[in-house]
Amino acid sequence: AKDREAITQLAVRYQVTRLLLFGSSTDPTREARDIDLAVEGLPPEEFFHFYGDLLFSVSKPVDLIDLSQDSKFTRIVRLPNQ
Repeated sequence: AKDREAITQLAVRYQVTRLLLFGSSTDPTREARDIDLAVEGLPPEEFFHFYGDLLFSVSKPVDLIDLSQDSKFTRIVRLPNQ
């Protein structure tokens, strides 16, 4: 709950337009070792500032994917929401 609140506050502060949780963190039956997030609407010059703030604000390591970058992964993540 604390991690979710911290992530939400940072997303608002950085004016993120879309934030998706994926990976092991979405499985309520097990304890995730990290937090996998995909972000959209974050200016490129702010990406690593946001990432750094995330790392210092949550209790687990964070994997952050920029959805504005075109890759096979981002195309898969975007499918259900398009």
